[in-house]
Amino acid sequence: MTRLQLRPFQEEDVEFIRENGHRVLIANAPGTGKTIECLACLQRGREALVPAIVVCPTSVAHNWRREARKWCPWAKVHVVRGVRSPMPKRHVDLLVIPWSVLADRYLEVLGRSPKLLIADEAHFAKNEDTLRSQALHLLARRVPHLLLLTGTPLINNERELEVLRGLFGSDDPPMIRRLLEDVAKDIPPKTRSSIPVALRPKDRADYNRAEGDFEAWLQRELHKRLQSGAAEAAAHRALAAEALVKIGYLRRILGKAKVHAAAEWVRRAVLLGEAVVVFVEHVEPLRALQKLLRKQRIGLVTIQGSTSAKARQEAVDSFQAGEVPVLLATKAGKEGITLHRARHLLFLERYFTSAEEEQAEDRIRRIGQKYRTTIWFLHGVNTIDDRLAQIIESKRRLVRAAIGSADVVETEQGAVLGLISAWGSYTDRASDPTTLGQAALPAGLPSPAVVCSLMFGAERWTPKAAQIWAKMNGYHAKKVYRRGKVVRVQNHNPALFERGSFSAVALSGDVQAIVGKRKVRRRSTRSSGRRRTGTPGR
Repeated sequence: MTRLQLRPFQEEDVEFIRENGHRVLIANAPGTGKTIECLACLQRGREALVPAIVVCPTSVAHNWRREARKWCPWAKVHVVRGVRSPMPKRHVDLLVIPWSVLADRYLEVLGRSPKLLIADEAHFAKNEDTLRSQALHLLARRVPHLLLLTGTPLINNERELEVLRGLFGSDDPPMIRRLLEDVAKDIPPKTRSSIPVALRPKDRADYNRAEGDFEAWLQRELHKRLQSGAAEAAAHRALAAEALVKIGYLRRILGKAKVHAAAEWVRRAVLLGEAVVVFVEHVEPLRALQKLLRKQRIGLVTIQGSTSAKARQEAVDSFQAGEVPVLLATKAGKEGITLHRARHLLFLERYFTSAEEEQAEDRIRRIGQKYRTTIWFLHGVNTIDDRLAQIIESKRRLVRAAIGSADVVETEQGAVLGLISAWGSYTDRASDPTTLGQAALPAGLPSPAVVCSLMFGAERWTPKAAQIWAKMNGYHAKKVYRRGKVVRVQNHNPALFERGSFSAVALSGDVQAIVGKRKVRRRSTRSSGRRRTGTPGR
């Protein structure tokens, strides 16, 4: 087996971890390879570090097992699937346990006398009052070697970082902090772009009604509290929890109103040969977008909170292998996966914090990405998107200015406070909305059964790119060749179609499908049983 190679900065990190007794806070940015650094340490320090425990989100448990098989092929790996799933009776070298069951099963974990504890997405334990955080603290005290992994140690505040440091029993544990742009200068840059979208008349009426209800509630409740003598800031804080729910309802309505624009944008991207990732926060817009894309015969996979770890990995593998052009995800997909086959990512809905958005963005901008990446935001004109964008971009500038420190507070509650504090003084920005989503979507891609071949303009399409597009969209690509200014992809033998039934269907500016009417197969009728005999003629 060929030995896998670490990058030079990863070799430096592994050496730093070894020199510090395998007790380090690894706070490298997403996409820098924290998982393989830990597994490289396990491979090189096998005698001192086995058995090892990995605590991680359920969604990435199978990825840990997969990577362990590559980097530590000798290791026996077991993934704990739930609270009641049996622990292995035999010895295992690496036990992977989800955060969701850690509080229930940490005593069983301790009983295996682990020598190394790896906590992936260690900020899950930032609140020391939670049971899973307390369980991790108990494990950390009894396991000699400890590696905490987090790409987002700056999400909230100094107190939360102190909780992570406290797991080492030290105020200043060894820490590694690398940004992606510092360690992978060959990765092309990232660009963010907003797409202003005008809501369709019915959607606009529904949204305006909901926004009016929210404004009336906010003014009424603020007036009550101010009249009773409460300070303005205190009144805002008192309303924050209920406002979060009401704003969530408003955002769901807006998300559904932008679905047609998202479907049209995705369709255009796919017809141009792009693989795309779409992030949606709420389930209702996600399901509506799924329905529209399936009507268009656009292949897709989905990751949401209810997706099992196995199905999640299968979705990622299918997308990365080029079997489908679209991956849809809720926030459940913003951590622990690599989707760098795509160079375009669309947010149908804005998140409340810049850190959450950047976690999602980093799914496509990781080590191995060869192309410039673009992050697109569908922006509802004259909606709550205007206010959210201002808050998020302002916070993003502060985080950039404060990088390397941990004094930037960024939470959903903080975003809501910002929204309700400035709601009455906000003035709409001038914008030039696109026509995305205004017209009904055209008919979907033609069925592979009726497509004889596909024709691509050779000025932009290479035979390889045309073949990838065809397979990604469910066509066979039995034969691919260039002829003059056209790349032709054969889907079926022309002999299967009736002569003279062919016609061209434009799919985009430089892609056409040649469709025809299939010949009807006639079944051969054979007599069965005894031979029929008729009455002799007279």
